[in-house]
Amino acid sequence: MNIAPGSNVELILEMDVLKEKIDVRRAIIHDIEGERYILSQTSPPVRPSDLGKDARVTRLTRKGDQLHRWGFSGKLEEIIREYPLNASKTVLALCIRKTSPFETYNLRMHYRVRPGSEWSTRIEVDSTPVNLIDISIGGALFSHGNANPFEYNRALQVTYTGSDGTRHLIPAVVRRVWTPHDARCSDLEFVAIRFTRMDKELERELAREIMEIQRGSLYKV
Repeated sequence: MNIAPGSNVELILEMDVLKEKIDVRRAIIHDIEGERYILSQTSPPVRPSDLGKDARVTRLTRKGDQLHRWGFSGKLEEIIREYPLNASKTVLALCIRKTSPFETYNLRMHYRVRPGSEWSTRIEVDSTPVNLIDISIGGALFSHGNANPFEYNRALQVTYTGSDGTRHLIPAVVRRVWTPHDARCSDLEFVAIRFTRMDKELERELAREIMEIQRGSLYKV
């Protein structure tokens, strides 16, 4: 992928991991220093409270007659108040540290659906069945008994059973954990996870199932 100084890119911030809402902002690459990418400040601007958050730097490239979005994951590391753009001018800039290889990126991966009860037998987390609440290509939300609580940023393994019965292992990481205030659910823990790696064949299979769930919900009376 050709991301070089002067490239126009989209900075994608995952502002709400639970709902998987994304915020796309345009920027320009000023410089690259190893794994550190210096970007122009965005509009609306990145704030100091955003530092440390996950981000993606992406760019649309053309391959034949199709456009593909490529990019990498990183961490918002620094807001540089006076970055020397040239010998006579300084600007506000952002520093993002690259934390993943370049890969294709699909903005639709954040679209969540609520699967039927039959999915309770198709998703396991660390070999344990859970109550799946919703799922997307990017991650999932589930609940479970809180006797064995999860911790933020814990790495785990999701087992997804495809429609043909094939079992797939998907690495994931915990992004949010909470217990509801409702006394009736006090013995439950809710966990939002993000899938960290998925091969293209499995991504297509899961995307197809998600679309089928969505179409089914449109025709429910």
